[in-house]
Amino acid sequence: MTGTARRAEILLLAATVIAFLLMGEVAVRLLRADRPKPTGYAPVNTNRRAMRPQNARGYRDLERTVEKPAGVRRVVSLGDSFAWGASVEFEDAYPQRLERALTRRRREPWQVVNLALPGMNTVDEEGQLRTEGLAYGPDVCLLGFVLNDSEDEQAAEARRVADWAEEKRRVPGLLDRSALYRMVKTRLWATAENRRRITGYKSMYADGAPGWIAARRALKQMGALCRERGVPLVVAIFPLFGNPLDERYPFPEIHAKVAQAAAEAGAKVLDLLPVYRGLRWDILVVDGVDDEHPNEIAHRIAASAILHALDDVVPWTHEGPPPDEIALPLPSGHEHHHGEAAASPSPSPSP
Repeated sequence: MTGTARRAEILLLAATVIAFLLMGEVAVRLLRADRPKPTGYAPVNTNRRAMRPQNARGYRDLERTVEKPAGVRRVVSLGDSFAWGASVEFEDAYPQRLERALTRRRREPWQVVNLALPGMNTVDEEGQLRTEGLAYGPDVCLLGFVLNDSEDEQAAEARRVADWAEEKRRVPGLLDRSALYRMVKTRLWATAENRRRITGYKSMYADGAPGWIAARRALKQMGALCRERGVPLVVAIFPLFGNPLDERYPFPEIHAKVAQAAAEAGAKVLDLLPVYRGLRWDILVVDGVDDEHPNEIAHRIAASAILHALDDVVPWTHEGPPPDEIALPLPSGHEHHHGEAAASPSPSPSP
């Protein structure tokens, strides 16, 4: 083969590759495949409203007197940004939904005093319960446990999140103008990040992980504080919504570890993973991978499950559930007893 013929073949191959890339670029742009479809609250700009209202104590809640009003029953809600209601309207967050549902279903006034703050972990929440939460005279204490609650500054997941934030701040380069390049790059990056994330979370719950040791100790202390005052402690374990919520969900063993530690502390345990199992994760988050906080749908489901879980630990003042309420069967092999880990039944009509 002559040099001229070889050059012609190379040029033809290059032209073919360029043509395919151009067709791919056009197809990606037409289909907008480089842009994830908005989900949940994504079409709604809640940036200015996500922090409102805030009461005089800095919590995302109504003004509450420390002294419990006569005739009122109370839940003290502890947690992080999930319980705060990050990126959703105030009325849609599960503590507010729970307050309305308890008042309506039990036919008596209830308050859910929300002491959640973004960034809190279990150690922080134990200190908050000790110094502030119990002063509100709760009839029950509710802890919303998210799997990053055992995280410490040295955890691999903390480093991964810092790297993720740094990547988000990176100034786009020339290639980033290509929709095809952005799509391929994003998918490869997301796959690598997901693997790193799974490894990071599992390392956080190794038996000797400092954060997990501290979290177990804090749960035990919270249980003791509640027992001393005769107040039930309920621990609701949330899944990480940026993962498939079916058999591919990567953290069931972590849920089991947290449930066991909370049950040993004397808490009523509500693992919410079975409640969400089988649902599409992308319809439960605020904005895809950019904001994996639970959206209004996920909050509504959580509030309904917690509402019925409280039946096991909070006596009814009146005659019991409304007669027209259909009893919810328990999943096979699960009992709801104080101090035992249990899955929740499917939620009934929304709070």
